[in-house]
Amino acid sequence: MNQERIPVTIITGFLGAGKTSLLNNLIRKHPEKKFAIIENEFGETGIDGGLIAAAPEAIFELNNGCICCTLGDDFIFTLENLLGSSYEFDHLLVETTGIADPSGIVDAFISGPTIQQRFRIDSVLCVADAVNMEDLFDQQPEVRKQIALADLVLLNKTDCVNPDKVLFLIRLIEGINPMARMHSTSFGSVEDIEVLNTHSFSGEAVGKSTLSFCRNDTQDDAPTKQKSFVHNPKLPEHLHKHDISSVGFTFAGSFDVNKFGVWMQNYLYFNSNTIFRAKGIMSFGQTEDQFIFHAVRSSFMFEVGKPWGNEERFSKLVFIGKNISEKELEANLLQLLVKQD
Repeated sequence: MNQERIPVTIITGFLGAGKTSLLNNLIRKHPEKKFAIIENEFGETGIDGGLIAAAPEAIFELNNGCICCTLGDDFIFTLENLLGSSYEFDHLLVETTGIADPSGIVDAFISGPTIQQRFRIDSVLCVADAVNMEDLFDQQPEVRKQIALADLVLLNKTDCVNPDKVLFLIRLIEGINPMARMHSTSFGSVEDIEVLNTHSFSGEAVGKSTLSFCRNDTQDDAPTKQKSFVHNPKLPEHLHKHDISSVGFTFAGSFDVNKFGVWMQNYLYFNSNTIFRAKGIMSFGQTEDQFIFHAVRSSFMFEVGKPWGNEERFSKLVFIGKNISEKELEANLLQLLVKQD
């Protein structure tokens, strides 16, 4: 009998952004849920254990190192302990340390077969500090990576800055990850924001965000010709110097499934330190259905989408990463299209 997989919300954000306040607010907002929590933070106020039933069994603290940097036995052992314990839970919250790139922990949930059987990532959430974000954005590359990997960005502490600054920071976030949902918050309050059960890693959500990116950046959305584009909002010159961007492509016709699979596996493997996330809606030759493509670092997956029917075939791909060579990437992808007779 197939067992329903437990949803996982991964919460990122730099030190002091308000992740623990968010956790406490989530627990208050959802008394119907039985949470398990893995936290890996240093020097911040802890979770209010009184909010959780059987709190000592529900909260796991990892203090032997950052799970994002040294993801290994300690983290896997904790997950196994959770699954083997008598504590029953229906949602896992993982609070990553604020000083590191969280992609390793995301990758563990989508590439580990055993973990994948029992857990599914619901979303990656980034808490951004409105007061300090502009300075951190330039000084801390981890801040930019956390935003790049997020499905939802909560711009926290907006009560402490003026409205013009909030709009400026939203544009800053969009410059890295225009596909993420964004909300302004204060004190980590999410009373009116849907944070859980968003299914952001589902094929449907990935497909919608891919189309949204393409429509935002191309006026003509018809797939009759090949297009490429870089999301690059107007910002002050010193903030254009950051190295992370979103690059998208639209191709008419279909890809050769074998060529694409082999090339993408190698491309992501050799660029695992620079490509943080990729999404796409794919047409492959000799197939009747659309395929949804989703990658985090070197791990990628496909999900069958809706049938093409009489719709004109196209493929849309979006890459978020560091120092992406748009022309080189485009030239490689063009070689993978099915040759027309």
